[in-house]
Formats: sequence, C-alpha cells, structure tokens
Amino acid sequence: MEKFIFVISKGFEKSGGATRAMQFASIAAEKGYHVEVFLIDDAGHWAQFGMAEGIRSSTGEHMKDLLDKLIERKTPIHVCAACADKRLISPDECVPGSVISGGSVLVDMMVNPEYKVFTF
Repeated sequence: MEKFIFVISKGFEKSGGATRAMQFASIAAEKGYHVEVFLIDDAGHWAQFGMAEGIRSSTGEHMKDLLDKLIERKTPIHVCAACADKRLISPDECVPGSVISGGSVLVDMMVNPEYKVFTF
C-alpha cells in the first residue's frame, strides 16, 4: 500500500492553504491510505490544542474538523523538533497523535520509495 506524507509549512498567515492541505490528508486517510502529516515552520502551531478552532478554507472546510478526523484515524502528526523549539511548542500542549520529530525522520520518509510526498 502506498504511503502519503503531507508536509505543511503554512501557518496562520496562510491558514486557508493549510486547511486545504489538511483536507487532502483527511480525504486520503478516509480512502484507507497510510497518511502522515509533518508540520514545519509556523505550521507547527496547528498541532497545539485550540489553534485550529475557527480556521476555515475559502470554500468553507473547518481546520478543526479535518484535524479531528485525522486524530480519529490515528494519523501520525509530526511536528518539526527545531521548529517547535523555536516557537516554544511543547509536546504536552499538542493534540493526540502528535510527536515532535527531527528532520531526519522527514528525510527518511522522503527518500523511502513507499512514500509519496506532498508539500504545502
């Protein structure tokens, strides 16, 4: 089975695009694909409790609903360790299924032929 990694870098200033990325990740998970999300730069905040509240795409999808669907499906949500450190994001304030991961974790997935990489 193919595996998908969605790398999201869009934070609050581009929340519509970040929501769209979560939508595609959620659709892929609903279709039964192995999905993982890797949040880098300001997108790391999406893993924090409450940050997805009230965020919507231009077409009306709610970030919180999409994130909840991913959590429900036990989708791993990686938060870049260096990005989290810089933004003072700690694991205890992140949603279930979140893990602080180093860049080497992402690189290993990117070079693994089982994974398709999507960046937003």
